[in-house]
Amino acid sequence: MNTQLQHDDPLAFAIQQQLINADLRTELMAERQRSKALEGKLKQAEKAAKEAQQHKDRADRLRAKLDATEKQAKQIRHETKQALDKARAEARREKQRDAGNHATIKSDDGKCIVQLAYNQVHIHEPDRWYMVSSQPLNKAEKARVVFCGLIDGIRAGDYAEFVEGAIGTLAAKWRADNHRLRVEDLDLPTKVMRRLEDAGIETLAELKADGIEQQLTAIKGIGPATIKQVMKAVAKEAA
Repeated sequence: MNTQLQHDDPLAFAIQQQLINADLRTELMAERQRSKALEGKLKQAEKAAKEAQQHKDRADRLRAKLDATEKQAKQIRHETKQALDKARAEARREKQRDAGNHATIKSDDGKCIVQLAYNQVHIHEPDRWYMVSSQPLNKAEKARVVFCGLIDGIRAGDYAEFVEGAIGTLAAKWRADNHRLRVEDLDLPTKVMRRLEDAGIETLAELKADGIEQQLTAIKGIGPATIKQVMKAVAKEAA
């Protein structure tokens, strides 16, 4: 039909073709616009997908950090609990060690009591309502037995001799248990002990020091026989 029209009326055919071409151009432009719009949406979708992946990657990194932090916190809590349990156990053992030094000596009538407990010597004397305690032996200089002035009343009382003997016995026990013997704890005559203390030698550790025999020689009243006696007493305790 179009061919017939082309032959019969070339002008009408040309107009018809122009109209057809115009419609095709319109459709082409519309398709291009739709394509451009789709490309824009595709770019937006790609951008959104990229941003979504970035958010996901960041979330994964944060989760990994959180997991690592929680694991580390769990380990710290575990180690802290272990350290606390160890400290508590050591405190219990220390308390048991102190209590393990506990000992009691009573006077013949059972009224006056001298005790060793928790690194101290305690005196319960019936004529007094208070108890007199020594300084902690583990903190006293050279493990001396040191009391406050209240001891004077006890030393002037009826139980003075018993108390002095009990104090010496219990203090010697503590020092033996804790390897801090003093000169008075050794098997030595009183006069030898006094001369050593007057010369500033108060402990077994000092008698075991290098050059002690030469130092003893310089002490007035201590000769070779006494030095031998002292060294024998030191060797006995060191064995």
